[in-house]
Amino acid sequence: YAGLFPGVDWHLGGDEYRALMVSDPAATYPQLASAARKAYGSGATVEDLTTGWLNDRAETVRALGRKPLAWNDGFFRGTSVRPADDIRVAYWTGKEIGARQPLEYLSAGRDVVNYNDKFLYYVLGQPNQFYYPTGQRIYEEWTPRVLRGTTAVSSKYDDQILGGSFAVWCDFPNAQTQDQIAAGVRMPLRATAQKLWDPGRPALTWTRFKALADRLG
Repeated sequence: YAGLFPGVDWHLGGDEYRALMVSDPAATYPQLASAARKAYGSGATVEDLTTGWLNDRAETVRALGRKPLAWNDGFFRGTSVRPADDIRVAYWTGKEIGARQPLEYLSAGRDVVNYNDKFLYYVLGQPNQFYYPTGQRIYEEWTPRVLRGTTAVSSKYDDQILGGSFAVWCDFPNAQTQDQIAAGVRMPLRATAQKLWDPGRPALTWTRFKALADRLG
């Protein structure tokens, strides 16, 4: 796929690994537990095996001149293996099992990209308590420092927060037409661009900002 996507950033994923969505991975997947011990020693866990896979994928894309990142719920707490230092964190939520706060990644020195699912997720059909974001809410309440929920982290981490990403997820692809999606994301995208460019308190009211966006097209 590297030849199809020429950008520098490469998202490794790493989330929703079935073996780590159960209460006892070693008991549920004994072959994976055995493979972990064989690869990393007697105290290694399925989490270590998963992190080893993530590091291997990072090495592959790194060799192609790409910069790896992975979902925050793809960073697992192992005992023997830790994610490579250059894998950046795509932080979207705290919904996963054993969710960690953004500060745990930032204080460890990791770079983070803001994917806050309360503001930057347009999930078709609005399943699992997702709601279509509005441009006004992004414009008035969100900044790149608001990584989880609605609480901002300290400005001392500004250099580690690399920006944000607005996502359209097709959980129910027939929930809206392409035209409806385009209309639905129009103002959220404009508000996101504004707050990434200038995360401070907006000088214009939402009404005036919307009017300006309408003028620009």
